Amino acid sequence: MKLITMSHNYHIPEITVKGGEVLRPRCPMIAYQGRSSIITMRDVKKARKLKPDIILSYINTPLSIKGETDGVYNGTSAFESIDKIAETNKRGIAVLIGDVNVNAWITVKTAQNHPEFTIISMPSDGVYCPPHIDIDSKEFISTWEELAKAHGEKNVGLEMHPEVNSDLRSFGFEKNAYFGGTDGLVKEPLGSDKKVWLIGTVEGIIDRIKTLTNQKELHSPCIICPPMAYTTTSKVERAREILENGGPTATIYYRHPEEPYYDVEIHREELITKRGDGGMRIPAVELAIDDEIKEKGRKALSVLL
Repeated sequence: MKLITMSHNYHIPEITVKGGEVLRPRCPMIAYQGRSSIITMRDVKKARKLKPDIILSYINTPLSIKGETDGVYNGTSAFESIDKIAETNKRGIAVLIGDVNVNAWITVKTAQNHPEFTIISMPSDGVYCPPHIDIDSKEFISTWEELAKAHGEKNVGLEMHPEVNSDLRSFGFEKNAYFGGTDGLVKEPLGSDKKVWLIGTVEGIIDRIKTLTNQKELHSPCIICPPMAYTTTSKVERAREILENGGPTATIYYRHPEEPYYDVEIHREELITKRGDGGMRIPAVELAIDDEIKEKGRKALSVLL
């Protein structure tokens, strides 16, 4: 019998559980929510059969899946890993397990420096971020044209997350836009002399930039990521109060490398809100991670960090 040891002291402000499954907040790339396919351990097994030079998992994948790959990537970090391989094997192969639009972006950029290098995107049926592909490309481009007319095109900064749809990605290539993950999208305007910026990503980035400077005029589509928006300031404040007065309401144990990943143990039934559909909203939740899953995930994440 395998001995499982757990690392504790991580906390989540609130989760929604139904039938023992954690429903929210979870990314639609890893928990099916009616649109995007999801990433599973089956994708890692398929990738291994291809015997590539490297297998990288997207930052949004579950920790246990990260731990079974060679490293973790986001919209920009994959280039460094691929460049190192391509320098010694220009006809090498990399498998990217993650967002199909990010993978397409990386494939195009890699081909510019390493045209013979092969990138395989998995899952083959497409995993994507619904809010990002829902950004209206016509409306976004129209906003850009208005800003360029008002301020001069060279004075307007343009950046977007590589999870955006193909039409926006093509527009970004045409205008030499900056593509990057969350940190990059924040840092790029801060380090630029341009005062006006159009940012192609979900709500939240502009708010973060505004906490760091009031010297930029920022524009972005009104697109919300529901899993991210699920966690609010009021939920954080309530969770803190609960944790300081009696401890967590429940613990979710991340002990399974594959779905359903978590087991839920309730400690304080009186703090749970039951829903009409049989689900439960549970505040102030402790997250305990199997030490083996945590260590493997840490090693994979070190490639990104």
